[in-house]
Amino acid sequence: MESNINNHSNNHQKNEIITVSNRGNQFHTNGHVQTTTPPALTPIIPKTTHQIVRPAPSTGTEIRNSATLRKVNRMIIRRHLHERYSRSYAPRILAISLILVIALFAVLSTGVGAAYAFYQQQLPLLNGIADHSLFQSTHIYDRNGHLLYELYDHQNGHGRRTYVNYTQISPLLINASIAAEDHNFWVNNGVDLQGTLRAAVTNLQSQTVVEGGSTITQQLVKNQLFLSQPRSLQIKSEEAILAYGLTKQYPKWKIMEMYLNTVYYGDLNYGIEAAAQDFFNIHPQCSRRLCKPAASQLDLAQSSLLAGLPQSPSYYNPVYNKSVALDRQQTVLQSMVALKMITEEQARQAEAETAKFHFKSYASTQGIQAPHFVHYVIDQVLVPLIGAQNLLNGGYNIYTTLDLNLEKKVEQIAYGHLYKPLYDPYLGSYGPLNIQNNVNNAAVVVMNPYNGEILAMDGSADYNNKSPQVRGQYNSAIALRQPGSSFKPVEYATAFEMGWYPAMIIPDHKTTYPSLLSGDPPTYYTPQNYDQKFHTGFPMTARNAIANSFNIPAIDTLEYAGIQNVLNMAGRLGLTEIANLPPSSFGPSMALGTSEVSLLHLTSAYATFANQGVRVPPTSILEITDNQGYPLYNYNSAHPRGVRALRADIAFLVNSILSDTKSRYHEFGPGNPLELDRPAAAKTGTTQSFRDNWTIGYTPYVTVGVWAGNSDNTTMNNIIGITGAGPIWHDVMEYVSSLYNYPPDDFNKPSDVHASAVSAYTGLAPHPGEPTVTDWFIDGTQPTIQGTFTKPSPCNGDNGD
Repeated sequence: MESNINNHSNNHQKNEIITVSNRGNQFHTNGHVQTTTPPALTPIIPKTTHQIVRPAPSTGTEIRNSATLRKVNRMIIRRHLHERYSRSYAPRILAISLILVIALFAVLSTGVGAAYAFYQQQLPLLNGIADHSLFQSTHIYDRNGHLLYELYDHQNGHGRRTYVNYTQISPLLINASIAAEDHNFWVNNGVDLQGTLRAAVTNLQSQTVVEGGSTITQQLVKNQLFLSQPRSLQIKSEEAILAYGLTKQYPKWKIMEMYLNTVYYGDLNYGIEAAAQDFFNIHPQCSRRLCKPAASQLDLAQSSLLAGLPQSPSYYNPVYNKSVALDRQQTVLQSMVALKMITEEQARQAEAETAKFHFKSYASTQGIQAPHFVHYVIDQVLVPLIGAQNLLNGGYNIYTTLDLNLEKKVEQIAYGHLYKPLYDPYLGSYGPLNIQNNVNNAAVVVMNPYNGEILAMDGSADYNNKSPQVRGQYNSAIALRQPGSSFKPVEYATAFEMGWYPAMIIPDHKTTYPSLLSGDPPTYYTPQNYDQKFHTGFPMTARNAIANSFNIPAIDTLEYAGIQNVLNMAGRLGLTEIANLPPSSFGPSMALGTSEVSLLHLTSAYATFANQGVRVPPTSILEITDNQGYPLYNYNSAHPRGVRALRADIAFLVNSILSDTKSRYHEFGPGNPLELDRPAAAKTGTTQSFRDNWTIGYTPYVTVGVWAGNSDNTTMNNIIGITGAGPIWHDVMEYVSSLYNYPPDDFNKPSDVHASAVSAYTGLAPHPGEPTVTDWFIDGTQPTIQGTFTKPSPCNGDNGD
């Protein structure tokens, strides 16, 4: 018999990795016995029925058996409780045992004709029991199959359930369930008169419910059809009739599969998969379309304990009543020994293993991974798509775009830059920023610009920090904040589309503009650069103005391009929160990023530049399958449906400027955090009130956006984008580029873009002998006229820098 066990286990090993899409055999509800081929995996069928044999107590002075030692240590403590239990439950045990016997005779006494009529009436119900709708948990995974979160309805009498096929269940669990509930399962007809009589006698002798009189098939019928009905002799009779009929409709292995997926194990666990995950913290080993469930990983110790729970799930709950649960496990193991499923030594080893296990509740072991991203997916994508209640009970498998390993590293980087002292070759020793600069929070988004996939989303520096400055559970990645200068590339892209070019001269000197506010007398607006200087000492090109984030050229660019045209560009780039506002609500300060956007949308807009002008909206879902793995939705990452938001040549001009490290030297100097070991485009932003701090940047392969600040809008101290969000952006970019082995490629230059020289003074065609600068031009935009340059006298406030 032991050799059969080993052979049987070897056969099961071949089926350990089961594709999620495997439904198993299907059944037609035509009222006839189905001639399906059962799986090769078949538990041991005992040739004879054995009584449970309890081992004789040890008579030696040294107790060697761990289970016996445990019982002796508890004997005195539990004696009084046992006596009370026996007195109060003895009449009930007698009544239950008598009902088990009487119910069977009631079936016989009703008459064959009446029983057959009832059976025929319920036949459609039996035929469809395999397709009976069961509430099931929905699981959300990362792109590599790591579980992020399990969604289930803990109200309305529901809980956790994940349906698993027969071949995905450990044979040890199947045998243990037979030993615990129905010794003759493989040979009885759904009703076991001999087993019922034996259970009644055993229970009366033990003055406790050692054995249940109902077969596994009867329990399945009760769980599926009679669970909400009060117990009575009539109900028991009907259960027996339908259990007999069920064995005529389905093979035994299918009945076992249905039973193990519907039986209640306690602690909101319905079915063996939920119980295995909960009580023993076993995780399914999943990748996309391939999964090894927890139920297939159960060993003898785990199987024997779980098999004993259905008899009284609350009383035997190992989290709260471990000693009682271990006693029940010992009963199951001895029953397996009596049925020659295992040896005495195997039983002792199983008891010793379980005795060492520290059981914890589901809530304490099954947390949420990447919480901001998960809640974003649920609230923004799944609920509108599937519906809240259907999502809770539908048993969907949601495979997301998130890379959990990357997400954890991003969270670590963001937290470390705010709350730990650091050293940087550019910044020197600095931090912690939360202490030195009052920067307490940060958010990070990592996207693939080609297909829009969100690879990481960290919505706060610390999810569990509830302080007003952090509000950890609030997702700052999707919150609306002022982007500051990080909005400027949108304006310049609009102007480039209207014929401007990077070598265009845009002076930076003191300028006064009419204010948006109407009044009498009219009001005016005189902006400053963040360094409180104007830079009139050299001709300011658009390239230098963007790279060094000067404000006056940005406002002049907005004035030229027009607010409506900039709003149109923002809409095409996905910044709908700005694009949907009326132009009348904006003034010159719009050029400085005073209109609120979310980090996610702004990162997506920059990803459009990286993707040569093709916008692919942020995508968080790769695939959705039903509870048996059948695909309901699939995102084609290799062929995303992008929309051209701007021409490739316009995108290249922006990429060329934002990746020009030398153009940034005027303000930021060499070796700053925006420089990587590869070509990379980046832009910082800091609001004038120092409440928001940004760095957004990209390579051809990845886009990263970072926001830093405080959730309660308190002011940061002496910090700008290059020193706040910039170092976080730098480390995330370096890590993700290394993680995915991205090549250090430069941005692709379209064929209609060529280099040309223009006057360094005017940005127009040069005079003979005049100093020139060489920059990129879209064919047809090279200036053909010459200009005259006269150095202006410094205005009040100009410093001539």
